[in-house]
Amino acid sequence: MFDYRDYHRTVVAFHGTTAAVAERLVDGGAFTPSTKSYEWLGQGAYFWEYAPKQAWKWAERRRGNARPAVVGAMIRLGNCLDLLDPENVAWLKRIQADMLETSRRARTPLRRNYRDKKSLDCAVFNWIYSQSDATATPIQTSRAVYVPTDKAKRVWPGSWIYEESHVQVCVREPKNIFALWHVRTDGRYGRDDAG
Repeated sequence: MFDYRDYHRTVVAFHGTTAAVAERLVDGGAFTPSTKSYEWLGQGAYFWEYAPKQAWKWAERRRGNARPAVVGAMIRLGNCLDLLDPENVAWLKRIQADMLETSRRARTPLRRNYRDKKSLDCAVFNWIYSQSDATATPIQTSRAVYVPTDKAKRVWPGSWIYEESHVQVCVREPKNIFALWHVRTDGRYGRDDAG
């Protein structure tokens, strides 16, 4: 099965949101995990690991008319399903294949990924989480590298370096998030002058 041992490691990560939510979080409010059916790492609170400017770009694109904001956080990875571990990726592929075969035999459609809506990925991760929740060491966080699929995001033709690549962390256990603070658009700590 997956190797999601306790990492005994803490990372600095950043969460894009609105100014109102950022204020509530820094004042001690709880994160509301995403429960959308198409989150690529399943349900949880999402962060950019060591990437405050990526979090700002996302918040500015996604938050519409609301004032965007970013909070920084110390995250204890704890029992982490790390998809930078090749053995975990091999297990993930096997589990997805098993789910697909079970779905085919039962003649029930399995969710599909479509563009930026990763419904199949979400279903697989949520199933893995439900299995781990029944153990003595449930998965508390997951992390993976996000690489855009758009060739226009390559820094030059044929490069393996892409704009907007980052490590994303999905936090399932709220107690693994601590030490929240405001982050300026330049990545420094504190509120922006406009905020």
